[in-house]
Parts: sequence; structure tokens; C-alpha cells
Amino acid sequence: MKSLKTLFLFILSLTASSVMADNSAQHTSKASKHSVLAVTHGLASTAKIASATIAVPLVIVGSASLSVGTSIATSAISHGPLEITETTITKDPAPNMAMQLTKEQ
Repeated sequence: MKSLKTLFLFILSLTASSVMADNSAQHTSKASKHSVLAVTHGLASTAKIASATIAVPLVIVGSASLSVGTSIATSAISHGPLEITETTITKDPAPNMAMQLTKEQ
């Protein structure tokens, strides 16, 4: 009986030696791979949230500028074409008048 027990333990030890745990370096590399995947997933979700946050004000501004642009275009069309003349029309005073105003101040 003792020899049978010894034989059984010997056979068990021979077969158990082929079943070994993985190398610790393999576990480390898998862990770093999963960490990188988690970081990239987090960055992607952050980018989606940031783009959605920025898109809402841009849509509002875009719609406002569209309405302003449309009103300007209709106003320009309703008054008719501009007259072309040889007379120069300026809003600012003439340069010699501007120089006199600067000297007086």
C-alpha cells in the first residue's frame, strides 16, 4: 500500500510539473496593455463630451449669424443697387482737417 501511495505521488508530481503558472512578465505586459486601453477609452469619451459641449454654443451662434446675415441681405436687396459716382464720400474728416483738430487738442 505504501509503495502504491509513493508511486501515485511520483506520477502526480511528474504530471503536475507541466502545469505551471504563467510568467510574471506576461501578466505585467497584459496589465499595462489593459491600462493603456483604459486610458485611451477614457480620453475618447472625454473628447466626445468636450466636442458636444463646444458644439452647442456654436450652433446657437451659427443660427444667430444666419438670421443676421439674412436680414442684412434682404435689407440690401430692398434698397436697390448702389449708385456709382465720381464723388468721394468719406466719414472721417479730410486729412488737413484732422491735423488741425489734433493740434488744437
